[in-house]
Amino acid sequence: MSTPLHARRITSNPRPRITLVVAAIAALATVAVLLVAVKSSEIVLIVDPGEIVRSGYTVSKTISNSAAAITLGTSFLLAAAVPVHQPSQRSLFHLLRSSAAVWAIAGFVASVFTFANISGVPLDEAGTAAFWSQFAFYSTGIELGQAWTTTIAAAVLVTVWASLTHSPGHAAALAGVSALALIPLAQQGHAAGSASHNLAVVSILMHVLFASIWVGGLVALVWLRRTLPGHLFPVVLRRYSAIAFAAFVAVALSGLVSATIRITDPATLTTTSYGLIVLGKVVVLVLVGVLAAVFRTWLLPHIHTGRTRLFWALAAVEVTFMGVASGLAGVLARTAPPGAEQEIYETGPVTAAESLTGSVFPAPPSWATVFQGQPDPFWLLLILFSAATYLLATRAQHRPGTPWPWHRSAAFLAGLLVVLWVTCGPLAIYATYLLSSYVLTIVTLLLAGACIAQGRPGALARATLRLREDGTRGPREWATSLLRRPLGLFDDSPLGVGLIVLVTVVLAMIPAGMRWAVTEPLGRVVVLTAVVVAGAVLGSALRRALTGHKAGDIALIGGLAACALAGTAVTLLGPTVMLDWFKTMNPGGHPAADADQRLGSVILLISAAATALTATVLALRALTGPRTATPSLTSEDSRS
Repeated sequence: MSTPLHARRITSNPRPRITLVVAAIAALATVAVLLVAVKSSEIVLIVDPGEIVRSGYTVSKTISNSAAAITLGTSFLLAAAVPVHQPSQRSLFHLLRSSAAVWAIAGFVASVFTFANISGVPLDEAGTAAFWSQFAFYSTGIELGQAWTTTIAAAVLVTVWASLTHSPGHAAALAGVSALALIPLAQQGHAAGSASHNLAVVSILMHVLFASIWVGGLVALVWLRRTLPGHLFPVVLRRYSAIAFAAFVAVALSGLVSATIRITDPATLTTTSYGLIVLGKVVVLVLVGVLAAVFRTWLLPHIHTGRTRLFWALAAVEVTFMGVASGLAGVLARTAPPGAEQEIYETGPVTAAESLTGSVFPAPPSWATVFQGQPDPFWLLLILFSAATYLLATRAQHRPGTPWPWHRSAAFLAGLLVVLWVTCGPLAIYATYLLSSYVLTIVTLLLAGACIAQGRPGALARATLRLREDGTRGPREWATSLLRRPLGLFDDSPLGVGLIVLVTVVLAMIPAGMRWAVTEPLGRVVVLTAVVVAGAVLGSALRRALTGHKAGDIALIGGLAACALAGTAVTLLGPTVMLDWFKTMNPGGHPAADADQRLGSVILLISAAATALTATVLALRALTGPRTATPSLTSEDSRS
């Protein structure tokens, strides 16, 4: 069978590796120039380890970051965009394991340079047993060394795993491992010592993860040029374009938040090396965004005609710019911010709470603080994306003449607004200092999740998202695999639904779960997300039971939810939870922390009573309301 003309045009373009080599050279050249240009006094150092260690660390860290981005982006593209085509999948898995191996090796070298930097042990002693003995202690007993060890071990795991499989499902798992491997190091550096510590960590995590998906995905796309048939390439391009657009928005938002935390005086943008590098990254981001917009609006509709030469030229320029951005990021990590990290120390004596959180102690809660807050880039992006996607889907659903009820949209958007107020409003600040605010956060997010469920997002997604027929998994397929099927084990059972809510509330309120959510940015994201999901499961189950006039199911679900809230309320009547933390966070010390915990118990008891009352009203309504034909709980629509 002859190959179509447009297929030959795409696959016969020679040497995609040349583009990647040019990008690597651009990254290293950027690092070299900036290491000369940046003043030594603006490099973050504990002791001066010498020029070899300073330069060696920056170069190896840049190579490690670039390889990590390629690893994550390639695995993500394999899992979400590349159709079933054995030569292309084998080629991408080759790129995946090669980049993971480079990631591990460069990470080890960067870890050695880091050890030499912070320990003051000269690098010329690397041939002695004492050097490696101290390095072993650093790698296993010091937090920064442990972060490097975790990342290197994960990169080795990905290398071995990618050598044993070519499955898209395994690629998704590898993307998850790669993303988790980026977290330990992203929590170090400037984010670890910044004012507004939690916000800084979340911003840098978002920035690193989405930039890696964006950059690595484009590199994988260039690599695919050798093997993917021409009739499949436009499909991959369209899917990558959607991924890249979301990643671009996330990178821009998180970068803006991260920069504003560290640069408090706009004048330092042009008077310090840190500010100039940030401006350089902004310029590169804008240029890459313009190229992406040209590609999406002008070139993408014509790719299927085989006119790909201009596209590949733009792709080469974009990859090169991303190499420059990677070099800028590598040097930025070693450059001291212009005084932002000492900001709270300049305002007066630092309390123990301020030293732990990196933030100035907030004013006491009052009516004036109801609409104050601290925007969280993760939740802000998630909420804006969810709202935009839902509204676009309702618009698409209206086109075939099947209108989407307005009250569903109102309930969904109201739930998102509540989540926005909780995660980016005053509770986002006070939950770190006051246990009662943390309790109110959990209760309010349960209610918000129940409101979101009334918007029927699952039913809307099934009505508007197309099933893929090329062996890949899109949003609908992954949502089915990761959400509906696991939850379906409990979703058909009111007892299972009640247990989901009970377990989630208990885990969020026990000391270990509470400490993780209050003190760790990643823990806060995980715990609050789980609470919103549990609230959505609760609201969806109550709606289905009410529609099916199953009063017993409503009573069981509501009773278990009320018991979860009441049970945790009782535990708060005992000794002070996390006494070491909340005693320090509360200006009144132990007595004030104990009184605040009692207030949290009252909030939970009131919530439990409100839940029981609501379940009773709904059960009575199910018994007395008019009966209509309804789908069974096991139908496709029932799990929406």
